[in-house]
Amino acid sequence: MTETINAIMHHMSALIEKSERVFVPAKESKRDFKPGDKIRVNLHRGKIEDAVVRAVVHDDDGIKLQVDVVGLDLTALIDTRQVVEWRLAGATRELP
Repeated sequence: MTETINAIMHHMSALIEKSERVFVPAKESKRDFKPGDKIRVNLHRGKIEDAVVRAVVHDDDGIKLQVDVVGLDLTALIDTRQVVEWRLAGATRELP
């Protein structure tokens, strides 16, 4: 039994040595946000607020949204992961 385990370990280490790092690009987001889109966002601690997209910012960390929070005198720069609902042209979509 020990010989079998040692053989498997030797085989696995040989495969690891031969392997090269392969970088897989991130999947394209199905979320195409545009200025004027009405969204619901999780700002902090689960508090969901209505907001309107004012700008879409592409940077090294990915896509960020500059939003105006409805009912508050607040502008925020958020990550797209914080969006929980998206309304575009009268249709409401739950995001994947």
